[in-house]
Amino acid sequence: MTSVHTHTTLYDAEDPERLYLSITRHSHTKFQTPVRGMATDVQSVVGRLMTADASHPPPNYDFSFTPYLRKTFGFGLATDVPVCKAFKEGHCPLGPTCPDRHPTPSRVTTSTTNASGLAPSVTHGSLVCKHFLKGLCKKGFKCEYLHEYNLRRMPECQSFSRSGYCPNGEDCLYHHVRESARLPRCEHYDRGFCPLGPICAKQHIRQTLCPYYMAGFCPDGKSCEHGAHPRWPENLPKPQIRVEKTEEDLERERALIREEQEREEERQREWRSERGRGGFMRYRGRGRGRGM
Repeated sequence: MTSVHTHTTLYDAEDPERLYLSITRHSHTKFQTPVRGMATDVQSVVGRLMTADASHPPPNYDFSFTPYLRKTFGFGLATDVPVCKAFKEGHCPLGPTCPDRHPTPSRVTTSTTNASGLAPSVTHGSLVCKHFLKGLCKKGFKCEYLHEYNLRRMPECQSFSRSGYCPNGEDCLYHHVRESARLPRCEHYDRGFCPLGPICAKQHIRQTLCPYYMAGFCPDGKSCEHGAHPRWPENLPKPQIRVEKTEEDLERERALIREEQEREEERQREWRSERGRGGFMRYRGRGRGRGM
């Protein structure tokens, strides 16, 4: 019995499963017959180890960027802090300065959805409301987008996304995302070679391959920092040639964008003028006056 205890002290006491298996295996091999009451004693030891481990408080790490995360994203708040009610409804006007918790979308449940079919907690706070920038947002407090001037969270420029041209140029406050950045990755290029080269309709991203993975096995797995681990799927789609727009097509799209922008500006001017004169309520009042 002494040899059993001496042997088990070599194992890590923080791994109760390994401790249990080592004791039971040793008892069967040494004595050829199971020791009476051994399983019950081992289970009690394992239970005490797990209880002692669970009673330890979680480690509290304090990094130099912790204040930034707490201020910008609300990370690190205590679990006993109540969840912000405005955040659960769709938008909190205080943003990261709110004293209450703003949980992640996976931990908050809401019954309402927006036009995209997503819960407001999924989309709110990620982009600035484009209607708010024009002074035309009617949702106010319940808007699922940000009501603030934040250049880092501006929505994408629709004019630039459609034709690669924006009439506002560098003065545009919206994000200009290049068409090449939208293209999906080329499966053939990821495997090592694409026959179409630069005229391929998909994106070619250069990357360094892991030499260990290419040799047959990488011990680091997904946490490898030596390079990429390419896949070789079967039945790849046939590569397609990129379709380039002519200058006439681009000019036609630019003209349509300019016309649409002029119509939008005209609608905004009419809406502001109607709101300044009292809007449709003024005409309703005049109609009641005629009826009398």
